[in-house]
Amino acid sequence: VNTIQDATNSNTAMTVSSTGVISEPNRPCFHVTKSVDQTISDATTALVTFDTHVDGGNSKRQINVGGGYASNKFTVTAQTKGIYFFYLNLCFNTSDVYYDAYCYWRKNGSDTIQLVQAVGPAASGVKNGTFHNNCLINLDTNGDYIELFAYADVASGGTLTLNQSALTQPRTEMGGFKIA
Repeated sequence: VNTIQDATNSNTAMTVSSTGVISEPNRPCFHVTKSVDQTISDATTALVTFDTHVDGGNSKRQINVGGGYASNKFTVTAQTKGIYFFYLNLCFNTSDVYYDAYCYWRKNGSDTIQLVQAVGPAASGVKNGTFHNNCLINLDTNGDYIELFAYADVASGGTLTLNQSALTQPRTEMGGFKIA
């Protein structure tokens, strides 16, 4: 058998090539970027917003297989629930030195998962940085969803800005894919 289909044989769920390469064309996954900077006020927790993505858009950099990413969150259905690997890369700068800066995943609007803090206390004079985060999250119930939040305490009531691009390439992005 080199092709596995649904019960009605109308959708191919998996193929195995003659060399053993497995293809699952409908495995849920997404990768999103920003087209504009996002500014977050001092000492405020804010939802990190990304562009609305259509699978294959933005020169094929946008990925939204299964359509689970919408309205700045990734949501599973009864058919797509499971364990997911999520990642992020958020470049930022602040209008003044920052005392504390972090981002985190939030499951179903309340559970904080995998907080990551930026290095660079105010004494060092740092005004920019990058958040990197990778984690596994169990989305085992129909309707479970994940959102991304950021926070910064900036000197002089300043702001944190998530940068959308460096020259012409996106550098603020997140994504995820089902692993089990």
